Amino acid sequence: MNKKIIAAAVAATMTSVAFADISITGAMKANYKQTETAGVNDNNVTTEANLYVTGKTGDTEVRFEFDHDSGDGAGEDLDVEDQWMATKVGDARIQVGTWNGSDSILSADSARATGKWMVDQTISGVALKLEGSNSEAAGGHNGNVSVTAAGKVMGNNVSVKVENAQNQYKISGEYAGVNYAYHTVSADAANSDKTSIQLGTTIAGIGVEYVAADADSLATINGDSWFGDAAAFNTAMTPGDDLQGIGLSTSIAGNKITGKFFTNEVAGSTDIDFQKVIINRPLAGGTTLEVVYTDEDAAGSASDKTTVDIELAVKF
Repeated sequence: MNKKIIAAAVAATMTSVAFADISITGAMKANYKQTETAGVNDNNVTTEANLYVTGKTGDTEVRFEFDHDSGDGAGEDLDVEDQWMATKVGDARIQVGTWNGSDSILSADSARATGKWMVDQTISGVALKLEGSNSEAAGGHNGNVSVTAAGKVMGNNVSVKVENAQNQYKISGEYAGVNYAYHTVSADAANSDKTSIQLGTTIAGIGVEYVAADADSLATINGDSWFGDAAAFNTAMTPGDDLQGIGLSTSIAGNKITGKFFTNEVAGSTDIDFQKVIINRPLAGGTTLEVVYTDEDAAGSASDKTTVDIELAVKF
């Protein structure tokens, strides 16, 4: 009798799980980083683990993202990062909660904002988005509400984002085997515009890129994209500084190898040169090995920085 009751309970539990649309994914990485700054060496091992839980019912989706890294300490609980709910009302999708944006070459948008909301809908091939958040305004009240329209124009991907103190314009596509992307931030304040351009193609099996970012005299490039985290350069980016460089990439014996060589054209001072080599290889155990060598060569040796970052990562 007891066995039948247990079997029935297990069957009922399995049935409820089968009908519940819940997915759990995650990732973890471990890094060994050796840094030499002005002749002083530093070695550090860090870890970061992430767990993503998504539940769906009908047109409604709920998402939680948990994080635990070396800075949390061994006895600390998981940090809740993103948490949001999305549903549909008619043809419009509505999302409310906490999540982070994505960085561009020009600007950082990775900080999480609370009380975020977003409404998006596609009408006649044009994707429209209205969004804002409490924490982006002084004292709340959704001070930084933005409207974005995106779509295809003559084969090009075009988007316009209208914000309180600036507008952003993007255009990207491909022509004659060359990929291109243009992005400009047109600020209301004088001398505060920023613009980036990215061109890429493949020649004899080698990927070739040219990337440039230009800032007006009162604007600072602080994105985290092709050039890496501009805000983390050993010599800080200042207003009016520009970046430009080339990238080469290929695959050799299962290794993806990328080289980036770029310059921080410091306004009114000596340029700073960067050399970065990235080697990426999938391993048999399901992990991915990435080795990144970065050399930042400033005018004086006191500002030079060399970094070797070895990362072992897995996703599940």
